Amino acid sequence: MTTVNQQSEVNGKAYTVLPDQVTIKANLINAQATDCQTGERVSLVYFPQSEREAQKICQCSNTMKWMISGDERPIEPATNFNQFYSQRYYHQFHIYNQVRCKQLQIEIEQEANFFQKCHILRACLYHYFESFPHPLAGYCQQLILGMKNTQTAELMKNVKRLGLLHLFCISGMHVVLLTDCLRKVLIRLHFNREDIEWLLMIVLPFYLIIGGGSVSLVRAIIMAEMGLLQRLTRLSSLDGWATSLLGGLIVDPWLLLTLGGQLSYLLSFALQVIPDNIHGFRQSLLLNLISLPSILAFVYEVHLLTFICSFLIIPVFSTFIFPAVIISALLFHYLPLFPLLINNILRGFEWLLGEISYWPGMISFGKPTTAVTWLLFFATLFLIDHYRVKPLLVLGGLYLLVFMGIHVPLSGEVTFVDIGQGDSAIIRYPVSNRVEMIDTGGKLRFGRQSVRSQSDYAMRTSVNYLKSCGISKIDTIYLSHHDVDHIGYLTTILQNFKVQKVVVPSGMERQRTLLKLVPTDSLQVPQIIPVKNDDVISKSKLYVLHPFNKGEGNNEDSMVLAGTFGQLSFMFMGDLDRHGEREIIRNYPELRVDILKLGHHGSKTSSDPRFIKQVAPQIGIISAGRQNRYGHPNQETLLTLHKNNIKAISTQQYGMIRYRYSKINGHWQTKLKGDEYRWMLPRLNNK
Repeated sequence: MTTVNQQSEVNGKAYTVLPDQVTIKANLINAQATDCQTGERVSLVYFPQSEREAQKICQCSNTMKWMISGDERPIEPATNFNQFYSQRYYHQFHIYNQVRCKQLQIEIEQEANFFQKCHILRACLYHYFESFPHPLAGYCQQLILGMKNTQTAELMKNVKRLGLLHLFCISGMHVVLLTDCLRKVLIRLHFNREDIEWLLMIVLPFYLIIGGGSVSLVRAIIMAEMGLLQRLTRLSSLDGWATSLLGGLIVDPWLLLTLGGQLSYLLSFALQVIPDNIHGFRQSLLLNLISLPSILAFVYEVHLLTFICSFLIIPVFSTFIFPAVIISALLFHYLPLFPLLINNILRGFEWLLGEISYWPGMISFGKPTTAVTWLLFFATLFLIDHYRVKPLLVLGGLYLLVFMGIHVPLSGEVTFVDIGQGDSAIIRYPVSNRVEMIDTGGKLRFGRQSVRSQSDYAMRTSVNYLKSCGISKIDTIYLSHHDVDHIGYLTTILQNFKVQKVVVPSGMERQRTLLKLVPTDSLQVPQIIPVKNDDVISKSKLYVLHPFNKGEGNNEDSMVLAGTFGQLSFMFMGDLDRHGEREIIRNYPELRVDILKLGHHGSKTSSDPRFIKQVAPQIGIISAGRQNRYGHPNQETLLTLHKNNIKAISTQQYGMIRYRYSKINGHWQTKLKGDEYRWMLPRLNNK
């Protein structure tokens, strides 16, 4: 497989698409496909012209050939610290490039090989389960086929909050239950033991395709196969686990760098080594503790009820819910009353999980460093061999020290989030852990794009980053003005964090554009405070330089903030125009800063040469989206910075930009090296 190093045109290329590899979300179709000529795997992205076209593509149950004209580009890397690593996710499917389809023609393949027929069967089962009532349909699709359903989104959110996500992923438990069910059915049909074992050895690899071929499923099936061959190989169950690990690494060398891979192999390993005299709640506690370092490294938070819920719910799930779902799938069209009864029980189960998931007990722990994660893991392994109260208390003390290290940081930071075409900056104070946010970013909508993309980018960027820092409360949010690309994600921030105050430029506090973004179901309805220049914000190092008069929250009314953090002075310009910049230097003739967050994403409507020359920053920070329709940053602005010997650093090129400081020193970090997106940047910026 090869990775393209720039965007290239694709005209009339043919790709083979299997029907179960097509998904739709927010009117965007994504498919994993194979190049008919080279055999390379790619990800296809297509915006259908109508809902009818989207349904036609997604409901197809045959192998398809897509004739495509569009753009091919590499899978984009994560551009913010601790952001989901999409490159690694696609690499496990041997996918390195993405094709964005502009024109699409689809042909149905009439012939299919055995491998393709398995995928066709999986797609047919998915569509068959769609006819079931909700939520039974989603349970069948997810538990039997390993395919997500949009109707189960709320359930999965609650399951994730309670740390029970592994119940709804095809895993070792599912394979054990499936083989037990098949064994009992075959015994009823008077098959002898040897024939049953040989039949299971043949069926399990087939189920590997039907179940989606996830990492946990590969491990579970290899271990099940080794168990069936145990009499011939004379290998122990731990040998079977080691063999499954080797097999999994051959299939996906990155598997131990993913949460699913770590949990699957850690929990199965723990079940092999936990002494037989430890069972019940104590065993459940150890299994939760062995998985906790990985969960904190990827999810950053844990619910105290996880330990109790896993002990109580897993037996119910394994002895009743999963078998009931299997039986319902088999009997739905023959004995519909039983599946309908199970469906009502599943509704009650969902309601119960939803209620419990919002009980108090969620701990925003934060992300431990890699070294600390390994330390917690080995300390838990030691606990397995020495299961006593004292080692348990020592482990608890170790977690407390790690928690305090994350929540009482010795250093502060000023971070510019790569939020796309928008602005968002995070300021975190040392020791006190006071957190302030300047603008939230937001998604601009243009025509059909309003229905094309409904996903909230803030969840993957700023919200995810704040949670990785263990932050659950934001002291103050500053909104520079009312443009969507500066305040559009305010609702998301308020729903995920407790926010004490929202500071806005005077005149914006009563605008409907702002008030409609403050949800009544947020964690806490914040106080909205209007400000003008020289107003003091309590407990903050930031002070207001603009506006001078009450306005309407437009670009010319932008709130401009300045403050000193560590050894450097910063100024944040919002979208203030050149006239406003000249007013600032006229009112503050002695104003100088080290770091200037450029106004209006580097547009030529801001960054007046006289203003730039007077404030004389060392570094100019530019926040703008890649290949944005406005051409930000403007070449004129970049030349102005160059003439004044100011280094320009853009989120376009470097992703998240972070300055960390202590009392005596500070240092800069960027998520990207600078050349990952070189082919997408303006030519002058490439120099």
